[in-house]
Amino acid sequence: MYCFIWLQFAKLVIRWWRKHFFCLRTCNYLSNGGMWSTTGMSERGPSKYSMSISMYRGGARGYGKPRTAPPDLPSLLLDARIIYLGMPIVPAVTELLVTQFMWLDYDRPTKPIYLYINSSGTQNEKMETVGSETEAYAIADTMAYCKADVYTVNCGMAYGQAAMLLSLGAECYRGLQPNSSTKLYLPKVNRSSGAVIDMWIKAKELEANTEYYLELLAKGIGKPKEEIEKDIQHPKYFQAQEAIDYGIADKIITSQDSAFEKRNYEELLAQSKAMRRAGAGPQAASSGFR
Repeated sequence: MYCFIWLQFAKLVIRWWRKHFFCLRTCNYLSNGGMWSTTGMSERGPSKYSMSISMYRGGARGYGKPRTAPPDLPSLLLDARIIYLGMPIVPAVTELLVTQFMWLDYDRPTKPIYLYINSSGTQNEKMETVGSETEAYAIADTMAYCKADVYTVNCGMAYGQAAMLLSLGAECYRGLQPNSSTKLYLPKVNRSSGAVIDMWIKAKELEANTEYYLELLAKGIGKPKEEIEKDIQHPKYFQAQEAIDYGIADKIITSQDSAFEKRNYEELLAQSKAMRRAGAGPQAASSGFR
């Protein structure tokens, strides 16, 4: 008799716990922009520069994958081969972008990747350093390693290292929206104190970061790095046409631009269904460093 009562009580507890946990996860999903987040469950809430953990599954292509994309916007954009950089370049952002580049290059290396940029680089709106230049260099190196062409678009602002990423897009496919702004500035470190050897190490690190930043800018813009260094001793601001004249981008894009044409999603859906019926998975890019 007692065993039966305890069994019924345990069933009620388990049923209540499942319902309560489901409600918590649903609230967490809705309050974090439609994405499952580990930070949203804490009492303090998400940090200012945190990234939500989304289920990037590539959207219904290939054998053994879900038939529909997960219900969060970044995954839907990723399925359309769109990567969005919309905040300062901090480690969490770099980790996310690098993995997205790797997946898209593996999925279809012959198709272009679209990188939309609206970022202040490694500094925030108060010009305080919140990220590291090496984070931007990791993204730049991944872009260069990808066999797929990377089309870049400044859809708001591209400052500092974000402008450098804009300039490294595929030639003739570096776009600007009409009211976007671009700014180049040299790397810097926050004021710090400590042992002389520590300050010397930071100075050497800043020197190396500046040298690499100028090399990448020279590669993207097509000007000598000595000329670029002279031009950006103080932050240099560009409107859309000025950025094109300087060589950071190639053209101002509109909805009619053929390079950034809208996709035929009905055709893509038909191809996806055909691939599922045939049981074919995504074609992998050839491995090995170049």
